[in-house]
Amino acid sequence: MARTTIEAERILPYAPGDLCRLVGDVRAYPQFIPWLQSLRVVTEEARDEGGWEGVASAIVGWKAITERFSTSVRCEPAKGEVDVALVSGPFHALDNSWRFEPHEKGARVRFRISYQFKNPVLQAVVAANKDGLAGRIMGAFEREAKRRLG
Repeated sequence: MARTTIEAERILPYAPGDLCRLVGDVRAYPQFIPWLQSLRVVTEEARDEGGWEGVASAIVGWKAITERFSTSVRCEPAKGEVDVALVSGPFHALDNSWRFEPHEKGARVRFRISYQFKNPVLQAVVAANKDGLAGRIMGAFEREAKRRLG
């Protein structure tokens, strides 16, 4: 079974560094991402300009499905980058990237996630809903950006 890849891009009226720090603030995710039940930063090392690198563990769930997983996270606002990679969990593979670039109207935001669940049924269910998932993820972050930065 192949990986599923989801991509989204938006132009938002905020500074790239501010958006990068917002996406890098993973501790706040359970407050605005509906299917994220909890998230805990396990290890953390500070970087320049509000950046950090470490490991986070999450519990996600929707309907009767609940899964736990851990990822490495690297947030570098000076570069406009947030990268996430699988440490452990129900995936064969998982990587996620956010890129923030200056734009005349604020920032160009590019989101990409590529994953493959170990469970083929779960992979098929999530893959079948990938188009709606991209919009829901980006929409959650857009609303949070408006709340925090707008």
